[in-house]
Amino acid sequence: MMPMLPRSLLLMALAIALGACQPAAVRQTDLPSEMDAQTLYLQGEFRSAAQAWLDLAKANRGDRARYQVRAAEAYREEGDDGAMRALLGDIDRRKLPPDDLMRMDLLQAELALAQGDAAGALALLATPDGRMPEDRAPRLYELRARAHAQQGQVLEAIADRVALDELLAEGPDKAANATEIRALVGTMPEDELRLRLRQADRNDPLYPWLLAGARAQAEARGNGGSYASDIAATRPLQALAPAIVLNDVERATYGRVAVLLPNGGSLAAAARAVREGIFAAYFADPNPRPALRVYDSGNTVEETMAAYQQALDDGAERVLGPISREAVTALFQSAVTRVPTLALNYADAPALPPPGSLQFALLPEEEAASAADRMIQRGLRRALVLVPRDEVGQRAAAAFGERLRAQGGVVAGQAEYDPSAADQSNEIRKLTGIEQSQARLQFLRGMLGADLKMDPTPRADVDAIFLFARNAQARVLLPQLKSLEATRFPILATSAIYGGSNSSNDVDLDGVEFSEVPWLLGATNERSIPSRSDLVALKTASGPAARLFAFGMDAYRLLPHLEWLERNPGRPVIGATGALSADPNGRIRREPGWARYTGASPRPVD
Repeated sequence: MMPMLPRSLLLMALAIALGACQPAAVRQTDLPSEMDAQTLYLQGEFRSAAQAWLDLAKANRGDRARYQVRAAEAYREEGDDGAMRALLGDIDRRKLPPDDLMRMDLLQAELALAQGDAAGALALLATPDGRMPEDRAPRLYELRARAHAQQGQVLEAIADRVALDELLAEGPDKAANATEIRALVGTMPEDELRLRLRQADRNDPLYPWLLAGARAQAEARGNGGSYASDIAATRPLQALAPAIVLNDVERATYGRVAVLLPNGGSLAAAARAVREGIFAAYFADPNPRPALRVYDSGNTVEETMAAYQQALDDGAERVLGPISREAVTALFQSAVTRVPTLALNYADAPALPPPGSLQFALLPEEEAASAADRMIQRGLRRALVLVPRDEVGQRAAAAFGERLRAQGGVVAGQAEYDPSAADQSNEIRKLTGIEQSQARLQFLRGMLGADLKMDPTPRADVDAIFLFARNAQARVLLPQLKSLEATRFPILATSAIYGGSNSSNDVDLDGVEFSEVPWLLGATNERSIPSRSDLVALKTASGPAARLFAFGMDAYRLLPHLEWLERNPGRPVIGATGALSADPNGRIRREPGWARYTGASPRPVD
């Protein structure tokens, strides 16, 4: 039997024994360091990194919250949202330094997005002081973009992703983000996109993305070159509103106007007619006139931009021009300081003038669209289309077809003729159905064995013919149309059919109805528009150049009213070239007049 131990020794032995049964206390030397935890994280061992951060949190009460946030970040990378959410709920935000508080906000914002709480995510992602740690800025922009997109705030989402694009290095992440930007821009309605494009600062990083998106939309509609077919596809805002006198609307006052037109090159002849029209309207202006100075815009975009800048340096307060499409496009896409400008052509799609400036042009497509309107107004819904086999003819046919179909009409057939050939009877026979009628007659003769007496006739399912032909071509085509009885249908054409002066040779065109500049028809009665009889000494005021002359007059007359036109889209005013109004995209839209050949001469018609 063992001797009894004193009570004091017994208690000491018990304490030692109990101590031996407990795990040893964690010593500081056994803890991972912050560097160890960060190394695991960078090596992609996220769960081990999370555990290392948690071990540090247990051992360091003062830094507990900070280490927990790092552990939550590691769980996020591991894809363990449950562990991340549980850990975040245990963190005391009050004990976090600002830098780690932002880390926590990013994690909670991501959880909010996963739960569909975009508003909550954006509240967490706000940076009131504008400061943003560089290493976390990409993630913040990406989360904000997702939150804005979730709320349907597309433009804000695009802005976030554009900011992110500037932070990302070339590689898969940057490419993926660019794809997201293009997709977001692609969801914007065209009208909204164009409005934003007009209003955007050309130096804004958003501008190139909006421009590219608008171009993609234009190309998707088969209209990558200009807005001409877009104009054709949409009616003016108030097409039935009566045109009003320009002097009856608000007029801006200014002292200096610059006219930018080329003195040489392929556009010199057109520019001369426009320039003389501008001066004709200038000297007929009943209001106080500004000082007018003409600048040679040259034949290149660079020369035109230099001329524009020189005009501004010389004190120009308004500008008329430039006239080339390329120069207009460059001007509207540049960040150059601008004064109110009326460009004398349409820019390439999708460039649009900034607020305060407009663009104006005479386009065959616009007249082709008006021909479709006129047919619909007359109850003619099924049309045949006969156009030349060239680019202008193709554009006119497309514009006519788009506008006709948009109003419930039908293009029942289309043919293209060779402008250099005299005999177009085969194309006309196919178009009008004469060829099918002859084939049907031959079939019946063979089947019945009888010599049937029957004249082939044009198809009966047609209401009218749209013809695009220049004056000389039309003189060749009309007799052939008549010989095949195709003139039993109403024929509508564009101003291309009129040579600009009366000729007895046009007798074969009798009955054809065509759109035309009212001034050429003597159909304008506005004191600020000089009559043709007042301008007989000017060669450009008659013949084919007369339309450009009238265009120049209207350009000068519209210049003081740009602000009113822009504020009153769709409100037409009386012009030499037709009823003129601005649309929301900064374009002057034109409704031409109408005439009918009678006795080899055009006569205005209502």
